[in-house]
Amino acid sequence: MGLQEKRAAKSIEEQYLGEYQKEINELVGKELPININWDTFEMDFIKFVPSVCLQRLTDGIKLVCKDDMGKEAMAESVNSIEVYCIPNEGAETKKELKLENGVFSLTACWGGHHSGYFIDSTIREYLENNL
Repeated sequence: MGLQEKRAAKSIEEQYLGEYQKEINELVGKELPININWDTFEMDFIKFVPSVCLQRLTDGIKLVCKDDMGKEAMAESVNSIEVYCIPNEGAETKKELKLENGVFSLTACWGGHHSGYFIDSTIREYLENNL
């Protein structure tokens, strides 16, 4: 990861990540750390982290946590969130959502063609089926 990517990642963390983190923590009712694995992102996709990745993640969690039952299930089953980026080519078949040992992982091309990332309703459906 070069200097340009490090600066872009730091800028997004400072400008956006804290607010999304706060909103998700409030939705779930506990601290749910979000770790963005910046070294998996190409420079062209870093800029899409707030609007494509974090917004869809937050909206999906909001749908799950719309009632106490969903909120409790999230709080009991998810302890952290990991975000990874994959290349756009083949992302539609390689993207993955995984909940294992309390870690909710989202692997997709955050910024490529829309078929390569997850929308909020898909995130909600995955979580509701795996909590």
